[in-house]
Amino acid sequence: MIYSMTGYGRGQYEEGGIKYTVEIKSVNHRFLDIYVRMPRYLSIEEKIKSFIKQKISRGRVDVYVNEEKGEEIKTIEVDKNLSKAYYYALEELKKEFRIQEDISLSLLASFPDVLVRKEAEKDEEALWEIIQPALDEALSNLIKMRMQEGKELAQDIVKKLETLEKIVLAIKERAPKVVAEYREKLKDRIKKIFELSKVDEQRLEEEVVIFAERSCIDEELVRIKSHIEQFRINMSAAEPKGRTLDFILQEVYREANTIGSKSQDVEIKTRIINLKSEIEKLREQVQNIE
Repeated sequence: MIYSMTGYGRGQYEEGGIKYTVEIKSVNHRFLDIYVRMPRYLSIEEKIKSFIKQKISRGRVDVYVNEEKGEEIKTIEVDKNLSKAYYYALEELKKEFRIQEDISLSLLASFPDVLVRKEAEKDEEALWEIIQPALDEALSNLIKMRMQEGKELAQDIVKKLETLEKIVLAIKERAPKVVAEYREKLKDRIKKIFELSKVDEQRLEEEVVIFAERSCIDEELVRIKSHIEQFRINMSAAEPKGRTLDFILQEVYREANTIGSKSQDVEIKTRIINLKSEIEKLREQVQNIE
């Protein structure tokens, strides 16, 4: 099964009047990079990353955790020491400026941090137990989307691979004809230049052998065939395979370059250009695979 690195998933979980929503987006990346965005007091970033790493091996993953609170009972705490400090400071001002006005409760309560609203705190484990179901749902939806896109990628890759094989087969069929054609062209050229009715066949064959050895592409064609077979095997493998497939295509591209440099035949060179174009198309698709 092939998985794309692109996807989106969303999950929700509600408890105690608080709703947690988790959204996960993933795009292509050479490695696995996870970025978590959530309220600061939800200190479970490492747990979220660890959970995701168990199911995803590659891609840039952005996680958004949102908390929506309903009508929740909150605790109000009084900072008595701070209140006293404000009170005594006001008393000093009254004496200094001979003010008769009383210091009221409403005045003291209006000063910063005298009254502090406290929210119910949850420890890390309790918080994780609440958020994990939403994260699990979001991650499952993300993986489903990545799987569906992976199927579509696989279908397109198979078609492009078949095109690749057809081009390689055409080059293989053309290669033996190149030597035979070279022999005839060389023979005709010698006759015209030296105005000979008969050519030294032994000398001619020596030249043809040198040309054949210099332009032989049999090994490259065999290696390309082997690489394509390995590509198909790895596509069927269970483990993540994107980087392996990309490496195999790099090797195919290298062999194509070697064939292009060895062969002087116009038809083979044209097919090599087409071959390299198809390899690049395949690499673009493979770089989307986990």
